[in-house]
Amino acid sequence: MTKLKLAFKERRSNERVILTGLMPGRMFLIASDKTISARPLDVSPNGLGILLSEKIADGTEIGLSVEKRQIVKLRVIWSKEDFGKRDLYRYGLECIDTKLNLEEIFLATGCLK
Repeated sequence: MTKLKLAFKERRSNERVILTGLMPGRMFLIASDKTISARPLDVSPNGLGILLSEKIADGTEIGLSVEKRQIVKLRVIWSKEDFGKRDLYRYGLECIDTKLNLEEIFLATGCLK
């Protein structure tokens, strides 16, 4: 049996965990404080995958307001149209504060499957 070669190089440094579809708090654009309605897809200690119906630029900073008024700052590191879903976009976000563990935050708020 032959192995298939992938056409892309995997850049993730951690495995992703599937989420329940619930966000642990309000998500907003840092620059304008505009609330965005995102569906969380998966999470790792340093990253978050989301689905949005609007386009935002790579490098955009997004805030996630969680329990005890903690604001988690995230940065868009990649984006692409969601395959098969019209007018939806997938985004890869990285946590700006490397001391935070996003997986633990989602677990503590009951948002992990």
